[in-house]
Amino acid sequence: MKFLVVGDSHTEYFGITNQLRTINKSLRGITCYNKVIHGATVSGVGKLTSTLNVGSDIPKWIKNAKPDFLVLNLGQVDIELGIPFRQYVQGSTSPMSELIDQFVAAYFRYIETLDMPNSRIIIKGINLPTLCYDRDKAIKYITRIVTERFTDSSDDLSKRHSVVQNLKNSYASDILRTELAFRFNSILKGACNELGYGYFDINAHLLDPESGTISPKFVPTGFDHHIIDSLDVRDLHWRELLPVAMGNYWS
Repeated sequence: MKFLVVGDSHTEYFGITNQLRTINKSLRGITCYNKVIHGATVSGVGKLTSTLNVGSDIPKWIKNAKPDFLVLNLGQVDIELGIPFRQYVQGSTSPMSELIDQFVAAYFRYIETLDMPNSRIIIKGINLPTLCYDRDKAIKYITRIVTERFTDSSDDLSKRHSVVQNLKNSYASDILRTELAFRFNSILKGACNELGYGYFDINAHLLDPESGTISPKFVPTGFDHHIIDSLDVRDLHWRELLPVAMGNYWS
């Protein structure tokens, strides 16, 4: 069975290593073409002109790889980083629910243009946020990302100071950002079920029921918003993906 997996930097976890094949015998006969595009978003994938050209590249990759399944792994950047950028840099006052609806609508507008049967397209939901257990660290990380194009001009320095103050005052809590991920995935899953696309995520494994957020064992100690990259994490991705693919294979 052949998979073409396309997504943002969180798509690294689909990479199959010899160690992974050793611990997961279900990967015997599985081929994965893993296309990792750092910074890719659902907002940008359907644009005619895009810096990353993901939307125009996917049909080419499908044609070349001729996969049994296309797996799309997008949305993490939009939800975790795109929303704060809109709120704290662009000054958007749109409700988060409205932004989620816009992201999902843009996602499926693009997916519907792809030349593959709906049952052979599988969407992975986003992971729970890892910027938890340390609010100052989370704010520093988000500040770096949303102001990365700022210059050293006095105007931008003033804007950056304003962004930092506003983040300190109103950046969403760990619990609220976790709930945001669940809400995005819920809407994504509902649309997949309605339109006949496959869906999965790994959040049942990531969640710490006691805290209501991601388990500390998946949280990196470094300055990063990705879950840790381990054999167990990569195995989780394939253990959740393969049953969905097998269920849709004969459709």
